[in-house]
Amino acid sequence: MNVKRRKIFGQVLFILLAFYLDGLIKWAFLNNINHETIMILPQLMLMAVVMLTMRIEDRRQLIIYGIVFGVLYDSYYYGIIGLYTILLPLLMVGIDHFRYLLIKNNMGYDISIYFLALTFLQTGIYLLEKLLQQTSTDVFDFITYTLGPTLLWNIVVFFVIYIPLANMSAWLVKYRRDSK
Repeated sequence: MNVKRRKIFGQVLFILLAFYLDGLIKWAFLNNINHETIMILPQLMLMAVVMLTMRIEDRRQLIIYGIVFGVLYDSYYYGIIGLYTILLPLLMVGIDHFRYLLIKNNMGYDISIYFLALTFLQTGIYLLEKLLQQTSTDVFDFITYTLGPTLLWNIVVFFVIYIPLANMSAWLVKYRRDSK
């Protein structure tokens, strides 16, 4: 197996681990916090995807990752195929398109991109659920009881695990650029 295939395998494994940790955190920790009104949604897979998206230069690979992991996320967590399947590739292509606006990647840049990505994803899911009549939640209730706590939780977690996450994602992509 050459270096390119090993790095792709490592990237997929990295995203799958984050996918698994999403469910584990929700099941083990957040079930005690989430009540009828407040809903916190951990998005570790989105963190991994955003970090890899800012470092992978092949847009075709990003779209494939977005579709595959979107279908996987939808089928495992939602049961409605289409929410993440549509929004995740759009998000990844959008990040890829606009990542060249700032020259150097740093923590502030990465956390702002993640904040915007999480806001886009959660709002898009809410709008699609509203369109499919899967939710009856008011917009202000969604912002207050779901979007706000989810953003706060995930930004704090992103801040805490940023250094290992950035180092791992940079290592998983580093040799792909050198071996073209």
